[in-house]
Amino acid sequence: MDKIEIRANAKINLGLDVCYPREDGYHEVKMVMHSLDLSDRVTLERRSDDEIHLIADDPALPTDHRNLAVKAANAFISKVKEKKDFSNVKFGVNISIEKNIPKEAGLAGGSTDAAAVINGMDELFSTDLSAEERMDIGALTGSDVPYCVVGGTALATGRGEKIRGIRNFPDAVFVLVKPKVGVSTGQAYNAIDSDTGRKHPDIDGLVAAIEEGQGLNEIAGLMENSFERVIIKSNPVVGEIKKDMESGGAVKALMSGSGPTVYGIFPDERAAKKIVEIMTLKYRDAEVFMARSVQ
Repeated sequence: MDKIEIRANAKINLGLDVCYPREDGYHEVKMVMHSLDLSDRVTLERRSDDEIHLIADDPALPTDHRNLAVKAANAFISKVKEKKDFSNVKFGVNISIEKNIPKEAGLAGGSTDAAAVINGMDELFSTDLSAEERMDIGALTGSDVPYCVVGGTALATGRGEKIRGIRNFPDAVFVLVKPKVGVSTGQAYNAIDSDTGRKHPDIDGLVAAIEEGQGLNEIAGLMENSFERVIIKSNPVVGEIKKDMESGGAVKALMSGSGPTVYGIFPDERAAKKIVEIMTLKYRDAEVFMARSVQ
């Protein structure tokens, strides 16, 4: 095999609790993650050397070492070459990324591309790495990458790199709205550290409700995101979108990650399509998507 194409799926947070700052500079978190079929297309092609070359259809994306996909490829090569059977293999690749997931949106757009590179190189070069080995390589690249390596519905703990798969989330339709505001993850964490009145979501209860197979309404009642309060304070449009989603019939509307994307969960496609029209007309500068689960 000389070439492979992979769909790199977006993620949303069904629940997110920022627990406390860690001594290593990260934060301890507990998150329930879920994959959607909104995806980038990542193509890998073998080279005859160890070089990594990346091109992307979005000119705003860096194509050097700053891109997580390049970091992932280099991490993959470094770790696999530690194995005796692969120490002399040439692992160079040309990487092509077709972006559909919005950037800096709380949807793991960069992390999922990096995970696609790790999974793709494993298949392309027949290295037969275990999921744990691929996630370990992902952890060297970024906190969300280990989850993106496996996808589905999962509990993420530690700084986000410790992953435990759980039962699939109930079937539903998702509408995502990414307003044209910028949210710095670093600033979001600084703000939440100063928010002494923040509530800690019941992530254990949320996981239990999903694993027990409870209905969408019961599960939705436990879905919360620690970041929402501070992000809405500095970006009121996030709160406005949440209210509009809920008024439009969403079972739940929640911000994903550190924002600013808000998603609404709808029981059927008809209701979802209606809210897509409403959001597209009202928030003309926003990016609006409809998606379904990837189990």
